[in-house]
Amino acid sequence: MLRICTSTLLTLVLLGFGQLSVSATEIIKPKGVVELFTSQGCSSCPPADKILGKLAKERDVLALSWHVDYWDYLGWKDKFASASNTERQRRYARSLKERNIYTPQAIINGQSHVVGSRESNIRALLDTQNASGNGLTVPINAAVVGDSLAIDIPASSSSDNATLWLVYFNNSNEVAIGKGENRGRTIVYHNVVRDLQMLGMVKTSGLKVELPVSEMKRQGFESCGLLLQTVDSEGNPGRIVGAAIISDL
Repeated sequence: MLRICTSTLLTLVLLGFGQLSVSATEIIKPKGVVELFTSQGCSSCPPADKILGKLAKERDVLALSWHVDYWDYLGWKDKFASASNTERQRRYARSLKERNIYTPQAIINGQSHVVGSRESNIRALLDTQNASGNGLTVPINAAVVGDSLAIDIPASSSSDNATLWLVYFNNSNEVAIGKGENRGRTIVYHNVVRDLQMLGMVKTSGLKVELPVSEMKRQGFESCGLLLQTVDSEGNPGRIVGAAIISDL
């Protein structure tokens, strides 16, 4: 197995080999992040789920599906829902100064929201934030060599005190829904978040992290994403300043 010391690997990354791969794993730098809060029990959600799948397949957006649990009472328990996903959406509502949460809701780069079934609005927000310099402005330099995923994030005013998260997901899951508002339908869900791990915080010296790819594969998911996200004064999720997609683990 090819091995390379961390310092040499990070030198390769800094020289611009951000998509270097020595296996089937591919590292992609997206232009934005779209988080969809959805539910298998919500009849308004399937069109939004389909749009998220379209964005995920285009591969220039880190598209994440967070399934919430507050529609489970309608008769169908969402197989991917969790209270922690619902809490993430509630925290977004607090940071965005919104009174209510809803599905399907799309959060763009952690700073704007729109009804998740409005594809043109989602794309417009991505383009507007990029054009104004409020999109993903912090590079996440990453490379896979041998059994190491090395991540290097430079220090900057935008990245200061931002937290790096590792998000695991499978590329697609097909679910036959037996009860509730979507009973009788079979729906394909894309990039459903199944695990979230904190990797560290960017300080004045930046952040360097090295992870064993074999351990990442052992988690049993097809792909994962890296989110570099700020928080507001109350600890609620704020603007996402950097991201990467690690596909086909």
